[in-house]
Amino acid sequence: MTHSEYFLKKLASEKVTGDFYPFDTGEIDKVEDYIRQIVGRLKNNQKIIIEPDFDYYGSGFASYINVRISKRDKSDSKITTDKNRVTKCTKGLLLYISNLTPFWYYGTAEWDRTTENGVFKSGSTGFLRPHSIDNIDTQLWTNDIEKIKLVMSDFGYYLLTRQEVEDPIDFKVNMASNLIEKPTKVFDCFFHWED
Repeated sequence: MTHSEYFLKKLASEKVTGDFYPFDTGEIDKVEDYIRQIVGRLKNNQKIIIEPDFDYYGSGFASYINVRISKRDKSDSKITTDKNRVTKCTKGLLLYISNLTPFWYYGTAEWDRTTENGVFKSGSTGFLRPHSIDNIDTQLWTNDIEKIKLVMSDFGYYLLTRQEVEDPIDFKVNMASNLIEKPTKVFDCFFHWED
C-alpha cells in the first residue's frame, strides 16, 4: 500500500492534513476557499462548463468537493424532448478534489437534468469509482484533461492513480458512508460521503 495506515485513518476520521497552506492549518473552511480558487482557474477554459458542489450533495458531509465538467458545445450530451419536457443527459468528467489533503481523482460520470416548461423537475448525478478513470472518451477529453492536470499541479494537488485507490485496506476503519463497498479500499478513505 502506497499510503500509511496512520495517514488513511486520519482521512477516514475527517482530519485535514498536509504540509503546506491551507492544509497545515487543519481548517476545512480554508481548504475549501483554496479549492474555490482552483475552480476559478479551471473556469478560464472557455470550452468547458465547471459545476462545483460545495454543499455535499445537499446533505451530510463529503471528504471531497465534487466538480462536474461538461463541454460547452454539448458534444458530450444527448438532449431529448417529449412534449414540454426536455432532458439533457451528459457523459462528462467528474473530479473529486479532497478537502482534507492535496489529492484528487477523476473519471467519467453521467448526469441528467429534466425541465418541464422551462422549470427544473428532476436530476441525478453518478458517483466516481476507481474504474471510472478508464471509461473516459479520450478523443473528446484529452486536451481538457491535460489542462485540468496542469491547474491541479499548480495548486499542489497530486493525482491519485487507479492502482493506488483500488488497493484494499488491511486494517479496521470506521467511516459513516452509504457508498462504501466491501472490502474497503484506499479510495474510500480519500473520498467518502456521509448522507
